[in-house]
Amino acid sequence: MPPMDETTRLLTKIATLYYRNGLTQEQVAERLGISRQSIGRHLKRAQELGIVEIKIHSPLSLSAELEYRLEKTFHLHEVIVVQPPADTDESIKEALGEAGAAFLERRVKNGDIIGVTWSSTVLQCAMHLGKVGARKVTVVQMNGSLDRSAYSTRAEYIVDRIAEAFGGKAVALAAPLMVDRSDIIASLLSDSRIAAALALARKANVALFGVGDVSEQSSLFKTGYLDRQMLRKLRMGTHGAVGDICGRFYDAQGRVCASEFDERTLAIELEKLKSKELSVAVAGGLHKVEAILGMLRGRYCNVLITDAETANGLLEQQTPLLDDRR
Repeated sequence: MPPMDETTRLLTKIATLYYRNGLTQEQVAERLGISRQSIGRHLKRAQELGIVEIKIHSPLSLSAELEYRLEKTFHLHEVIVVQPPADTDESIKEALGEAGAAFLERRVKNGDIIGVTWSSTVLQCAMHLGKVGARKVTVVQMNGSLDRSAYSTRAEYIVDRIAEAFGGKAVALAAPLMVDRSDIIASLLSDSRIAAALALARKANVALFGVGDVSEQSSLFKTGYLDRQMLRKLRMGTHGAVGDICGRFYDAQGRVCASEFDERTLAIELEKLKSKELSVAVAGGLHKVEAILGMLRGRYCNVLITDAETANGLLEQQTPLLDDRR
């Protein structure tokens, strides 16, 4: 074994040639008469001894750290954390929409079936999609959407816009999300077009959805599907609802709740989201931390797109999940 000063000298030379002079590992190996495999080991040793210290100077380095911590804590395939230019609701949604659109452009493949929900954040995803090109995808609604107030769901636009971006086909679900009685749901499902659309949504290998909280800020309230009395009922008592996906409610532990609402809702079942190849939740804002946390505990997504403030809020309130894979 050579003296330590000679070892240090060699490690320093290899690191300088590779990191500062820009030579490839093969070029360094040839120049010094050392094998390519040895160069890789020497570079690693240089880091261990502190000869090389790698620093990432980027405004995105904080986001990358938050992404890694969320992925590890909640057992997620991928997390994207955005840093909006302002902390307004509109700015957060636009930043999430840009990130969601970029994710779809990167991950959607030929032949994918993409199930989407209507929400103001998913709308932003659709609006920020560029012309990706023909990938022969099918885009289908995962929940009913007929407007009940002046505040439109924009559901048809969302489906059409995403399908157009990928040169694919759109399948709408032209029916209400929530009805007055459970027997009306049975009647709606007897319609072959509605039944076929829901069957396709269950079959989708990609799901893109927003997460709603149980408040007057939610899309369900703004579109007239919920009123103040219904919100109070959902939050209180045995329901204890903290959020919704597709109009289906769940509690703080991610368990489906509010059965009397659930049986009057036209949407895919939350359990179906767990089997998707990509189940992508796009949601942010500090007022949604409890709803997003319940969604993560329920394991309804494997990809999360959120903002930095919300990411920190989730990490502060959650201990690591047990790896029980419900």
